[in-house]
Amino acid sequence: MNRSRSRAARLVVIAALGVLLTACGGGEPTPHPSVPAGFDVPEGVEITKAGAKLTAGESATVVYQIDEKATTAITVTINDVRKGPIEDFQFFSLTPEQSASTPFYVDLTVVNEGPAGMGGAALPVFARDDKKTLLPPTPVVGGFEPCPKGQLPESFLPDEKASLCLVYLVPQGRALVSVDVEPDGPKSTITWTP
Repeated sequence: MNRSRSRAARLVVIAALGVLLTACGGGEPTPHPSVPAGFDVPEGVEITKAGAKLTAGESATVVYQIDEKATTAITVTINDVRKGPIEDFQFFSLTPEQSASTPFYVDLTVVNEGPAGMGGAALPVFARDDKKTLLPPTPVVGGFEPCPKGQLPESFLPDEKASLCLVYLVPQGRALVSVDVEPDGPKSTITWTP
């Protein structure tokens, strides 16, 4: 693709740094029931206890309420956390804060254990920085070679598996300390340390 077409097809980063989720302060997450009342865990599926601490390549299975009518079990595996250069975003429209941030690319796999479909749903996967702030993934419009496939397919039915890569922009002066799955608030957190 030539330079003019690259500029014409500029990728846009949706401002996500202003929509930061601040974690509740104070120590370790308190384990709580991992399975909501009325949810039948699919046969052969074991739900991971809240508060589990994992490393790259290990999997966790959680119950995720996608919306008011759909709840499903998902197995998430964080395969790798890669630090990228901000130069990867040279053709993006960035805010000054984003331009000063450090990008991280999180490679993961997700399996829909059922019973609900979850096509196109956002995943409850966040980056946690050293200020205990949860950073949502930064949505990217269009293709992005360093970290492709940032969203679940439009159809993602039980027993289907997807390989994804999520982009996180960690604010200047902060460090990424973990990648967290948080399906139901801070007490449900499961962490992967890079």
